[in-house]
Amino acid sequence: MEEVKKELIFKKDKDKKKKKLNRGTDFGLKILAVICAVIIWFALSITQYPTINKTITNVPVVFSLDDTKAADKGLEALDYKDITVAVEIKGMNYEIGGYTADDLVATVNLDSVTKEGTYTLDIDVKSTHSTDKCTVVSVSPNTVQVDFDRITTKTFELTAESPLISAEEGYTLGEATIEPNEVTVEGAKNDIDNISKAVVQISKSKKITEDTTIQSSDVVFYDADDNKIDSSQFTIKDNKNFNVSFSVYKKKTANLKVDVTGCPDSFNSDTLPIILSTSSISVTTPNLEDSDNETISVGTIPLSNINLAKTYTFTIPLNTGETNLSGTDMVTVSFNSDGYTSKTFSISSSHIKLKNMPSNLKTTIETEKLTNVTMYGPEEIINTLANSDLYAVVDMSDIHDTGSYKKEATVYANDYNNVWCYGLNTVQVVVEQPSTDSDS
Repeated sequence: MEEVKKELIFKKDKDKKKKKLNRGTDFGLKILAVICAVIIWFALSITQYPTINKTITNVPVVFSLDDTKAADKGLEALDYKDITVAVEIKGMNYEIGGYTADDLVATVNLDSVTKEGTYTLDIDVKSTHSTDKCTVVSVSPNTVQVDFDRITTKTFELTAESPLISAEEGYTLGEATIEPNEVTVEGAKNDIDNISKAVVQISKSKKITEDTTIQSSDVVFYDADDNKIDSSQFTIKDNKNFNVSFSVYKKKTANLKVDVTGCPDSFNSDTLPIILSTSSISVTTPNLEDSDNETISVGTIPLSNINLAKTYTFTIPLNTGETNLSGTDMVTVSFNSDGYTSKTFSISSSHIKLKNMPSNLKTTIETEKLTNVTMYGPEEIINTLANSDLYAVVDMSDIHDTGSYKKEATVYANDYNNVWCYGLNTVQVVVEQPSTDSDS
């Protein structure tokens, strides 16, 4: 019994060893089969199919200006877009049979690019494996068209274009200001040279009654014929947002007048037949609190210079920041002589008066009579005016010391406020120390 057990155990061990041997033999046979298959394929590739043609699609084309004549001359490609090509190659089956797009490199040949212009450039393709005998049969497409130009920058002063911004009734818009007021663009030199002006556009609609600032990034370029230029051709440098400020001005009417100086106290200057070439003008003012109407003086005329034949021209004065909308900056002053006349009179010393005489000094009028005194006024008054109606007064307020002085006299008609004296009339006045009892 014991021997039977031993025999059974021996037999089991023997079967296990046999199975292990068979398992190792099977694995070795499999490896051998693979090696044989490779050898057979390799042999068939060489003997039965030594070369093949293969087409590979979607090979990316590399475009680079590095180390080219174009780069040395400062040229750049305009609007170039990456492309891919289909490449037919020929070579040993065992070398190119597994090729993909990663095994080829396609480049744009830039050797002919030496100046600005449009070029049709060849696309060169080669294998990335230097030891492989790979022949490029065809490339589709085999050329690419590229524009080259020099890239430059230029700065333009900005203006504003805001057709939908307006002022409320009674107000007006001043010229818009822009901050920053310049824009620098970069692009092809030929395109940049085509720009005539740069404009910031405001597209929103708004009515305003006070100074207002609106931000915009919409810059439009125009050529010399006011044709809009495609702004995608340029790159705006630095600032891309602009503040457009609108100033509001108030409209008002300025009524014009002329001041007359040297009038006697009894004279009414409103009776003068003054004619203004422009009686009023329209004005815009930055002072929004101003009234709708105001009166401004264009200048002064001495009464003694008015003889009805003379004319005077004045520049219309305006306050700082105001603008004359009427198209004329000058006004001419003339006189209507209809119904007016002149006549010559004389004034005796008894009708010559002194006023504002210096205190503690004695004044004496040496002029016995004023002759050739020309008076102007309405005909019905001048024709009835007599010498006795006229008086002359001399103002001595500027005299403070003794001496003999020739002073201008102001002539007037005591009973009339609408007649005046033309020309100068002088009176000789002596100023001296008053006499004392010892002198007598």
